[in-house]
Amino acid sequence: MNNKHRRNEISLWQFILTISGVQVGFGLLTFPHELEQVAGTDGWISLLIGGFITILISLCIIKIMAKHPGDFLIDVLTRYMGKWLGKAAMVIWILYCLLGCMSLLFSFIYVIRLWVLPKTPSYAVMSLAVIPAFMLARGGVRIISRYAVFVFFFTIWMPFLLLMPLKESHLLYLLPILKEGWMPILHAAKMSVLPFLGFEFAFILYPYLKQKKSAGKGIVIANIITLVVYLQITFVCFTYFSPDEISQFVWPTLTLVKPIHFTFLERFEIVFLSFFIFIFSDSVIPYFFSATEGINQLFKKERWNLPVYLLLGLIFAVTIFFKPSVGQMATWRDWWGITGYFVCYAFPVVFLLYITGYTYWQRRKT
Repeated sequence: MNNKHRRNEISLWQFILTISGVQVGFGLLTFPHELEQVAGTDGWISLLIGGFITILISLCIIKIMAKHPGDFLIDVLTRYMGKWLGKAAMVIWILYCLLGCMSLLFSFIYVIRLWVLPKTPSYAVMSLAVIPAFMLARGGVRIISRYAVFVFFFTIWMPFLLLMPLKESHLLYLLPILKEGWMPILHAAKMSVLPFLGFEFAFILYPYLKQKKSAGKGIVIANIITLVVYLQITFVCFTYFSPDEISQFVWPTLTLVKPIHFTFLERFEIVFLSFFIFIFSDSVIPYFFSATEGINQLFKKERWNLPVYLLLGLIFAVTIFFKPSVGQMATWRDWWGITGYFVCYAFPVVFLLYITGYTYWQRRKT
């Protein structure tokens, strides 16, 4: 184990909460609505299928990295794909992380300006997310993992708050099960894997994990935590709103907390969304770090901060000179989702099969 690994070692608990923190993000606000649009109130079945598929793919990633526990992603890619093809794959990984980072950041700006700060300039709102991301990205894997643990305990009350509407829920809204058959459910299952994006961060975290033998168990637990959170939100939305109502609310999660009032506080959804910024940042920061770490690995640099400064400047420049519409942001997220199918779901399976065949062929030659 080299010095960089020792400096940034993380525990299994940090590994679990970091991956789960990347997954639980923007999808919490809109996913129940999107799921209902495709599969109706049977969407929770699609979510279970998507979670199961993600767990299987996650174990493929652990299997790949376990073959060379001390190697970074670039080392594994070049070992089996050759120098140039491996570097080309690394460039695709960096571009994927950048696309994810930009999609989430602009979605963050849109939500904050729509619900909380409608007259605040975009670049000012962007600084709320980018400056902490810059500071944490410079700190490395250990600091990011500690931040993920902090966010988990700081916001753990929020899922319990969303259980309050259950006293006015109606389980009959979920019936009959399989009302439209299996085809809409299977079609929605393809969409339901997208909220689990973030498990691919295991490619970056694995070399720093202390208990590498427990990595498989850790990534399964991380995905189960994410699945439970999304199932809870989906179940509450599907039973609180009627099937006709939920199709009208683009932000059903925020609509859930809107009726909550205290004698000393109104518009509780603004307070909820203010805390949600931490959850949002916990999704964005690892993608920002993965892009900069990928560049460092590509050029064989350690503690090289130039990519961090360059990406920070790029993000601010885009924010100042380009103001995407709602449709353009949706297109970015769609492209990120399509890229995620290939980079996060197809690639680990194909690469693991290739490594298995390559290893077998080399043994036969020997």
